[in-house]
Amino acid sequence: MRNIDKFFRQSCYSNLRVLLTWCGIWPFHVPSKRYAIYVAFTMFCGFCIPFQTLCMIKVWPDFFEVFDCSTMLVYSLSTTIKLIYAVYKLPEIKMLLLNIREHWCSPKSDEEAKILRSHVLFARKFGYVYSGVLFVYSVIYAFTPLVARFYYNKMNSLNNTQDAETNSERQISYVLDLQIRYIPLFIQGASAEIYFTFIISSFNVLYLMCVQHCCGLFEALKYHLENAFEFGNNDDDIVTISTQNNCHSNIAYGVRRHIEAVQFAVALEALYRLPFFMHMTINVSLLSIVGSQVMTDTENIGRLMPYGSYLSGLVLNTFFENWQGQKIIDCNEKVFNAAYNLKWYKMPIVSQKLLIMIMMRSKKPLTITAGKILVLSHMTFNTAMRTSYSYLMLLQSM
Repeated sequence: MRNIDKFFRQSCYSNLRVLLTWCGIWPFHVPSKRYAIYVAFTMFCGFCIPFQTLCMIKVWPDFFEVFDCSTMLVYSLSTTIKLIYAVYKLPEIKMLLLNIREHWCSPKSDEEAKILRSHVLFARKFGYVYSGVLFVYSVIYAFTPLVARFYYNKMNSLNNTQDAETNSERQISYVLDLQIRYIPLFIQGASAEIYFTFIISSFNVLYLMCVQHCCGLFEALKYHLENAFEFGNNDDDIVTISTQNNCHSNIAYGVRRHIEAVQFAVALEALYRLPFFMHMTINVSLLSIVGSQVMTDTENIGRLMPYGSYLSGLVLNTFFENWQGQKIIDCNEKVFNAAYNLKWYKMPIVSQKLLIMIMMRSKKPLTITAGKILVLSHMTFNTAMRTSYSYLMLLQSM
């Protein structure tokens, strides 16, 4: 176990290890460390949900105020459910990480290792960018009300001061006296929002790392199929016995690598199937609600900035999940094209049969789904955006 943890600490996956450790879902830690993080999360962030629920009950007759409360409440609930789901699926996460280590430690050519490393480095760099953008959005969403409150408090007009208090509350009152407890409650609520974003980004960076690792396996197999079967300039139908043996061993190696990549993708899809179904169903509603809030408050900077950042984060997250799903589809199709373009007619019959196995499996789409209902792809992202826009126009007409 220590050797496995050391591998991830000293490899390109070190950032993933840090993120999952702070979320309590790094499977190679002792249970006591994870339990301590779960208790801290419950004490620090878990109380936000009851308070936000009470706040929504308080403003229940006001339809639009309920919308204001529901956005953050849904975000908190979905993040908490995702963390609980990740804890429940900790054995599956552990198996994915073990498979990654096994793929890296297995024998491979230098070029295949280079291809795999390039995908992991891309995932590492993009993970930093993705997490940083989400963190900026969460900071804007959390601290804009406080800035607006301090700005409007400098004004002498009583009406402007009251408007500032209304705009800065953003239903964080938790049914308490804001004049006395505003700063402590604001710090607690803002910290919870940022930590929720941290959990979301950690879970998605794990998804990014696994997808890119799977794409690296397919790209390495594609390179192997394109370059490992050289018959030279011999145009005759006669192929030497040594060439036949080499061809058969290369095809068998490709079949084994293809099975490993497909099994890894299937395990990844099984892990993220339920969270993505929740995301795609909730995000369509949230995009409509938050988009309506942004269009309604275009002249109010105190409300436009936090809801604009929230909307941008939702669009980014939805695109990110579908984009990575499309990457799996494209890489699987590339393997089929590489196998189809081989000089199969010069191979021995046994090798041809093995090659047909790769082609038949590659012809079948390999996808990441949301509850086995929606296939994550560019087309699904386009459909989600159009559906959200339709609901947005419906809300605006009300």
